[in-house]
Amino acid sequence: MPLTEMIVGISAGLFMLVAFVAALRFLGTLARQATIRKAIDKDPAAIERLAEHLGEPESRPSEDDRTGVILIAIGVATVLASVTAGSVGGWTDYGIGAAMFPLVVGAAMWARHALVERARRREAGE
Repeated sequence: MPLTEMIVGISAGLFMLVAFVAALRFLGTLARQATIRKAIDKDPAAIERLAEHLGEPESRPSEDDRTGVILIAIGVATVLASVTAGSVGGWTDYGIGAAMFPLVVGAAMWARHALVERARRREAGE
């Protein structure tokens, strides 16, 4: 398979993945709106309580650094797999180059988490 066809195929696959995720979010929004409409039709006096909960920001499930650690682990594993696959040069360089993205993004997420934690501790007076 020529390289250009491979790039087009990978791009199309990633586009379909992003479109699928967007469609799932859209369906979730539709379901949430239908639930809100049913609740308002059932008890119009509950609009005030419902409006209070709608204005609250969604809680972030995790403020930890697990995603950054996972990305760093993927990058290190890719580098090690590329180095053990053959001699340096040729395809090994592509594997090491591909490992740079998760390594850099994981390191940035890890550094961001450390800075946020340091600021949080400063505010708390620890």
